[in-house]
Amino acid sequence: MQQVSKLGREKLSSLVILFSLLFTMLTSIGVNLLDVKILNIELIDRELFSVITEKGNVNIHPDDILRIERSFTKASLTGETVELDKIYTDKGFIYLSSQAPYAKTGQKIINSVDYYGLLKWERAGVDLESINKLGYSIGTPANHVPILFSLISLQYAALSVGGMALMVLVFPLRFGEEEQDTTSTLPSQGQELILDDSVEYSVK
Repeated sequence: MQQVSKLGREKLSSLVILFSLLFTMLTSIGVNLLDVKILNIELIDRELFSVITEKGNVNIHPDDILRIERSFTKASLTGETVELDKIYTDKGFIYLSSQAPYAKTGQKIINSVDYYGLLKWERAGVDLESINKLGYSIGTPANHVPILFSLISLQYAALSVGGMALMVLVFPLRFGEEEQDTTSTLPSQGQELILDDSVEYSVK
């Protein structure tokens, strides 16, 4: 009976993990399909930039920028240091790499508000909740934004459920194996005691 319950739990956990992986893959495909890629960034005027995307052009002014995050990493093949910048605006999110063809113009957008090259710049009065609501690619149509956030939320939920199922699959099985080992060793010790007693009686 215990073996049957183990197999049932193992099979159920495996099915949940498989479903979570499949669901995560589908939501990732949906997010990539809705993701809007930046084709170029052009300087229109002294402080006015045009971000050219697959869905059209979006004009950016320094007043539209809410938060900037800088990070540095090294390319695996060349070993060159790559700067990765995240620009949050009230019109969407711009992901900027120093290797992108429009990197220099993108840096001008950053320098228009961040004069000191800080790793993190944020406009006064901006909270994290308002920033998270604007964490979608700039140029994304307004009717696609709720769908995009729904897919991302479902993706996080699927990963959480899959992680819990993996914990249920791994840890109880280990505990069960340890209990089985202890119970299997106890009778063997009892049998040795019985054998010792029988030997003593036979000698007498």
